[in-house]
Amino acid sequence: MRAPARASSAPRAGAGALSAWSAPAASAACVGLCLCLALGAGGPAGAAGAGAAFIGNYADENHPGCLRAISGAGAPGVLEVTGTDGSPGCAKGEKQTPWALTGELTKQGDGILIDFSPKGGPRDLLGKKTDAGILFPDGNEWKKLP
Repeated sequence: MRAPARASSAPRAGAGALSAWSAPAASAACVGLCLCLALGAGGPAGAAGAGAAFIGNYADENHPGCLRAISGAGAPGVLEVTGTDGSPGCAKGEKQTPWALTGELTKQGDGILIDFSPKGGPRDLLGKKTDAGILFPDGNEWKKLP
């Protein structure tokens, strides 16, 4: 014998599934989604937004062969900066120490403020976008790799 079908208050899949939403709730959800997409939540194209020019892999002359990478994996307007350090480099099999930092775009979009404090450095080190990569105040330049 079959069990009797139970009534459910959950909306069913299909055309009537959205009928449980009120018009204001649906409008708010749509606005929220549009804002997320416009501000860059949810993926490399959006998370990077204006910071897309910074995303990529870099070479650092002060740490030859060591990883330097910037990705748009963070929250909107926040870029993830990762790398490794060797002593002094990473090209000859030196022991490598990985690190991960965060960076925020400047309001003009032509710079990135990187928080190097987890590595014992300054909290907001300004890196300016150049044709070759990112230039820091001490003259060090991370060259963007193809």
